[in-house]
Order: sequence, then structure tokens, then C-alpha cells
Amino acid sequence: MEQKDFIITKAGWLTQMKSTPPLTEEYIQREYLRFEIMIKFLQIYKLTTRIILKDGDSVNDETEIKYSDLTVEGRKFYSIGIIPWIKKIDRSKNPEKAIRDISFLEKKMVEFINAI
Repeated sequence: MEQKDFIITKAGWLTQMKSTPPLTEEYIQREYLRFEIMIKFLQIYKLTTRIILKDGDSVNDETEIKYSDLTVEGRKFYSIGIIPWIKKIDRSKNPEKAIRDISFLEKKMVEFINAI
């Protein structure tokens, strides 16, 4: 049975929320940075089926990751690496520093590779 394609995550879902706290430009730029780092990490490790962000491309509200954009391994890594990384960022007192620190993702990747 073929899986119906769907959007897993989209920058605009986070940057256009009607929420509390109010969306600041700092928050929006931080979310764009998170998307950029996340997508480039997935691309470097060949976990995407296409180039989502080319070198020099900027993240915007339309930037998204669809089910079909991730390989089978990419979808597994998304759940065991990316989602915990996002939760770690959300809990961080310094979210920008947490976003830029990809050692968590690299550690999860080593665990992922060793589990295969």
C-alpha cells in the first residue's frame, strides 16, 4: 500500500502562529535557522530524496519537509533524532545556542548508524 504524501513540518506553521508569546522577529529568525540546520543536516547524511535547500537558499515560510522528501532511513532518523533535538531546543534557556549546537544530532546519528 502506497503512503499518501503529506507535509511533516513547514516553517510557516511556526512563524505565523497566532500564539503567546507574541511572535518576535528574533523568534521567526531562530525558527528559520532551525529549519536551515535541520534540512542541511538531513541532506548531508543523504536522508532526503531531493535537495530541499540548495547552497545559498534562504528558509522562508514556504520551506517544508514532506513525507516524500525523506528516505526510509530519513523518516526513522527524523523520529529518533530530529524530534528529540527540537524538544531539547524548546527546553533550552538559550534556544539559538541549542540550535547551533549540532553535537546532539551528530550523537543521535552515530547511534542510528550503529543500530542499522
